[in-house]
Amino acid sequence: MVFQPRQAAIFDLDGTLIPNTSAESTFFFYLLKSGALSVKNIFQVLGAMWSAKGNLHDMIRANKGYLRNKSVDKFEQVAHDYFQPRIRGMMFPEMKGVIEEHREKGHQLILLTGTLDIIAASFVRELEFDGYRAATLESRNKQYTGRIDGILPYGMGKLEVLSDLKSRFRFDRNHTWLYANMFSDRYVLNAVENPVAVNPDSRLRSYSARLGWQVIDVTDPRNKSTKR
Repeated sequence: MVFQPRQAAIFDLDGTLIPNTSAESTFFFYLLKSGALSVKNIFQVLGAMWSAKGNLHDMIRANKGYLRNKSVDKFEQVAHDYFQPRIRGMMFPEMKGVIEEHREKGHQLILLTGTLDIIAASFVRELEFDGYRAATLESRNKQYTGRIDGILPYGMGKLEVLSDLKSRFRFDRNHTWLYANMFSDRYVLNAVENPVAVNPDSRLRSYSARLGWQVIDVTDPRNKSTKR
């Protein structure tokens, strides 16, 4: 029996499915407002980022310190309760249509994002995706350590994670679409046959033009004017 590679559509989250304000930042400020975080938690973040000494990758990993010693079960539920009723309203309307086009064609739908796994899981459930990879929060004894476990899906890290997703979902790069918005995503976009830049930053827009990639400009649902 000849194996037929499955087709897949892979989506970044921040800036691709939702506007540039990150889902994690939105969640962070909600936790502050609701009292789920304390001043001590903020200083934990600042201390961890100071220790990173300007290394961007280490700073991104370190800024999860606000979840240190927080209950895994509780914060999984808090993330679900916060995002589930908001997800559809947060999304770019045009990207909802793109997702449904791929779904109708029978393509696997996968989320590949550097946001927290508890946030990604909420989007995957609501949008009925087939799977995801995100920043996996390390935990011990059912409490978060404030660190990332394993590969952070950012920059070259996304490319490493894509390889794992390929093995898991058995899709072929020649039958795969990938949607992303940042120049740092160029590595993973180059790894598929059908890269699509969504509201790309200036460097990714220029890079996409040079390589002849498809570019989609979509409308912020918070803004009634249409982006041109």
